[in-house]
Amino acid sequence: MFRVVPLVSLSLLVVLSGCASSSVYRNGVFEGPHVVYRVQAPAEGWRFVSFAGNDLAWGGPGGEVIAVNSECEDHGDPSLVVLTNHLLIGFEDRVVREREALQISGRGALRTRVAATLDGVPVEMELTVLKKDGCVFDLVYLAPPHSFEKHLPTYRRVVASFDAPGRR
Repeated sequence: MFRVVPLVSLSLLVVLSGCASSSVYRNGVFEGPHVVYRVQAPAEGWRFVSFAGNDLAWGGPGGEVIAVNSECEDHGDPSLVVLTNHLLIGFEDRVVREREALQISGRGALRTRVAATLDGVPVEMELTVLKKDGCVFDLVYLAPPHSFEKHLPTYRRVVASFDAPGRR
């Protein structure tokens, strides 16, 4: 992720990962076995990274990570707060800095900004979670504290571009 801790981004992607599946991302459209959604890749300077079990992930110029995931099976019907807290498993010293309800793809969503540590390394995150048509979608931004604000607008553009027309 960043020079001192490249393992932090890998650890986050492992924490956020679900079951591996075959999928395709082309022209801003992700097609998985049970879901299709649109989301634009971050701007220039971000590279697509592939980790088993993640729908989409990009690495930023300073070690930041933006990840988008979906889960359409076996998640029950927990609240958006519970789903957000599930994403934070494995992080220590968590401090929720901000929470906001918003609308994405015609559904209620929850945006949460968190400061935490992962294996003793400080990180800042913004997590956006929504449920639609039996699927849970998480959009996650993780960055070192010194570069978090710089790339937050990029992450928010990715979130603003998200649209899930429905299950397959």
